[in-house]
Amino acid sequence: MIKTRNFLVLLIGLFLSSCTTPGVVIDNSNYSIKQHRVAITAALGLVREISQNGRTVVSVFHDKSFAELELTPKTKERYYTKATILGAIRPYRVSVEVLKEVRDPELKAWVVVDSDMRMAAQRASVIEKLLNQSRDEGGTFDQEAPF
Repeated sequence: MIKTRNFLVLLIGLFLSSCTTPGVVIDNSNYSIKQHRVAITAALGLVREISQNGRTVVSVFHDKSFAELELTPKTKERYYTKATILGAIRPYRVSVEVLKEVRDPELKAWVVVDSDMRMAAQRASVIEKLLNQSRDEGGTFDQEAPF
């Protein structure tokens, strides 16, 4: 009986802890997914990766000042920004993360070591400004789910 109760408490705790969204979140954005993608790519500059559904965009590697980083053998740290459009219907939420990677000499690979909330807040404010400056109407239908 006690083991079952402990297991249920652990299961509920794991469920509740998995519901958090990393990074800085832009809430109640009432634009289409296409308008979000345009604003995100404009804010991030060059894009390294876009997910298959077009909701996750990853920037090229950059430094602390968001300038594109040229990778050399002497480069010891790099950053990249990841923006994800969340939600099934409007209003959407946008999660913005800036992740720091460090070169590990033993593994000879890059390892994510930190998430920079200050840089993520800067990127999120730029995305939010670009969304608010959108010249299109916010009432257009989404291509993915028009009804």
